Amino acid sequence: MSKTTCKALVKDYCANCTFAGVHFIADDTKHWTERILWFVFVALSWYGSALLIVSAWESFVQSPISFGVETTYTDWDTKLPAVAICESANDDKIYNVSDTIWTPSHLLDLEDTLKEIAYFRGVSYSLVEVCHLTKNPDPNCPVSNYTNYVRLVRSDCPKIITNCSYNSKPFDCCNFFQPIDTDIGTCFIINSIQTKKPKPYPMISNMQEKYGKLSFVITIPSMMYTLGEDEVPTVTTLQSSTLKIQLGANYSRQLTIRNIENDPLIVDTTPEQRACRFHHENKDGLYPKYSYSACTVLCRKKGQLDTCGCNDHFMLGTKESERCNLSGIACLHSFASQLTTLKPHWANRPGLACSCVASCDETEITVIKDVVVSNKGKANRKRAFVELVLAYLPTERFKRNVVRSRLDLVVSIGGTTGLFLGASILSFVELIFNFSVRFANNILMKIDQRNNNGITSKYDTINNHQEKSKNATPIYPQYFF
Repeated sequence: MSKTTCKALVKDYCANCTFAGVHFIADDTKHWTERILWFVFVALSWYGSALLIVSAWESFVQSPISFGVETTYTDWDTKLPAVAICESANDDKIYNVSDTIWTPSHLLDLEDTLKEIAYFRGVSYSLVEVCHLTKNPDPNCPVSNYTNYVRLVRSDCPKIITNCSYNSKPFDCCNFFQPIDTDIGTCFIINSIQTKKPKPYPMISNMQEKYGKLSFVITIPSMMYTLGEDEVPTVTTLQSSTLKIQLGANYSRQLTIRNIENDPLIVDTTPEQRACRFHHENKDGLYPKYSYSACTVLCRKKGQLDTCGCNDHFMLGTKESERCNLSGIACLHSFASQLTTLKPHWANRPGLACSCVASCDETEITVIKDVVVSNKGKANRKRAFVELVLAYLPTERFKRNVVRSRLDLVVSIGGTTGLFLGASILSFVELIFNFSVRFANNILMKIDQRNNNGITSKYDTINNHQEKSKNATPIYPQYFF
């Protein structure tokens, strides 16, 4: 039978392949019952091998990471968290700016609208009621270009933060508290990697330097955020990470920190496998590095555009043509419950369902307690003393390990096929080769054989004719005799 037919090709492969037991099936010298028995054994082996390979693949895809706790803490260096200061109120400047941009006899409600613009956090009751919903709004109502109003009201770093020190060693506040744009306006943050030119101050605690205390003075009412180095203050920041700073008081926040250590092989896994993203996996991000809070800001930006067709004046990466005017702010205000809160995808309550995952390098910050003591004396009523203290060195940290790497997957698949099929990687190469290259080669050889046979038959006919002509007896006409 020609080996160019499917049946012949399969039989030839089964008789010569390196998969265990297959050649018994194609052996014509064996009884048919024995060949059927070998077929059942081979089929069961292939089925069992397939089950184990699928199981190994699912384990590799779905659970290649283990998350545990490490307690060998003596060699750790623990850094104080990033601290952000965001101005939250400045009534004196509101009054002065109002008298400057409007007449002294301006409507007092306009001062409230200016305050809501300068410290916008998703809602704007006075601006919407005084300038949008009323039938005859005041001609001085701010209807657009809200960024300029913010510049007139918000203060820069030297006017907010002074007298900085770490473990009683003073340093230049505004050299390390760097400005950062957020969805609540410009804040000033220390020890962050999300600023344009990160410049962290060495605030490291370990077994040699166990004590860690950051101190500074606030001169304008503000909100303090204690965050991981990759996080940013946002509208949706958890309340446990914030502390409202009012003038005329002393504030002391004691906290503990637990970091996450990643196995070097973690970078070879996908974000879906490890359920987190590294800092460099920051596609279309608004900040230099990826973090959960940075991702939620981008999610809120898209939510505002989809809902109201514009972004508020604090939103990062917004073109001037996309910034909201008065009607846009009124739209954001009406959908504030949806645009300023986050929710899981399965929740029915209002909010944004953002597909943001945690950062692989996130820091767990736990506030032990906040101590607030009122200051006595007129001199201290115009400032607030703030200190951030590391309560104690951490005795444990989280560890993310790879338990099923790509090499483990290859070893598992190779061991399974070797045990059940008696095969190697060359056996599968042989399988592909037999039904592709060898099959094509057989067809070409058959065509050549046919052509050669045709040429040979032609020359044989000619040669036979010539041979007969030589041996024939000549016939002469009778009239020659």
